[in-house]
Amino acid sequence: MRFPLRFTSDFQLGVVARGMRARGQAPLVLKLSPQEETTAVVLPSVESAPRLVWIGGAEPLEHPEIARFANALANSGREVFLHTGGALVRRRMHEFQPSARFRFVFRFEGTSVAGNSMALQGIRGAKLSGFLTCALSVVGEQDDLSVLERRHAHLHQLDLDGYLIVPAANTLETTRLLIAARQRLLNRRWRRLSRMFSSVTATATVATRSVRRASRSGSGSISRINPEPGSRDCGEGAQA
Repeated sequence: MRFPLRFTSDFQLGVVARGMRARGQAPLVLKLSPQEETTAVVLPSVESAPRLVWIGGAEPLEHPEIARFANALANSGREVFLHTGGALVRRRMHEFQPSARFRFVFRFEGTSVAGNSMALQGIRGAKLSGFLTCALSVVGEQDDLSVLERRHAHLHQLDLDGYLIVPAANTLETTRLLIAARQRLLNRRWRRLSRMFSSVTATATVATRSVRRASRSGSGSISRINPEPGSRDCGEGAQA
């Protein structure tokens, strides 16, 4: 899964720009956050966004304006990754514009790829409509390298445009397995991108589970997009 030439150029520009700025002064990640009380969602301006943008959280597709925002980011030259569980992709896909700068990122976890049925359906629909697609393979504490290798082999058959490996939570138990899996299964640039997005995707995975539990109990809602700075693990650069 090679980086497109233009994406490689943008990525390197981000690395250089990151090295020239003080860490954490500009947001790398735009994340939908679950909150206990409903408040107005305020999307940041497109002009303030970095060159590489991750839109994640509990489920960005629940936000009514997210397609307009993502399209504007891609049209402005940003590389946009929208992290989704897949359940709402078919319903809202017509609102997005297929672009070489926009990617749907589908989350996979557990021992069976087939068990992530919503993500698989989302990938099929997105690819048929001409969208770029990536897989986000989540490493849990109960996983081992053989599980991740089988998952990767199954996902590779889907002819995806990218592959990221991130932890379910940033714990000592997953660190060794995470490093081994990335080294064995990803090329250098997808390894680097996985490291850049690790802290926020781990948080988003936990948030997603919290929202699911809250939905079952009748409480909780998505309220706003928060900018977050890159962590130390993201130091190879995505500020632009």
